[in-house]
Amino acid sequence: MDLQPTPDELKKLIELAYLGEWLINAHHDADFQDEAATAAMQKLLAGARIPEVEQDVETGNYYLTSDWTDRLYDQYILDYDDHVFWDELTERLAQRDLARDRGVPIDQVNRDEDIRELRPREEHYRRELEEHGVERLELTDDF
Repeated sequence: MDLQPTPDELKKLIELAYLGEWLINAHHDADFQDEAATAAMQKLLAGARIPEVEQDVETGNYYLTSDWTDRLYDQYILDYDDHVFWDELTERLAQRDLARDRGVPIDQVNRDEDIRELRPREEHYRRELEEHGVERLELTDDF
């Protein structure tokens, strides 16, 4: 494959690869990294030859400058994390409530099959969390 991206396209490709590799590896410790993702990212960075990509003299690994990674973190990763947190919280609370109402364990609630019953509950929590955040969420004493 012979790609000839423009400088702007190359930077966008690097950003996409960085964010993808981050999504795969950021939540794992060093023993559980996806080495193929890391190797692909290193190969891309090695061939980039742009000032925003530097090489560690001790390890030989390539990396993005901190200004670039800080911008990507602020622009994409924080927003992604925020959306995932609130979406997961509303979905899990709705599943918990439906399971309680049915008197079954939560793993017996199937999102695809029970979507009609889950949606109103999710919307209830979504409105609550938009208005009050986690301020009114409480754990019971038997926690």
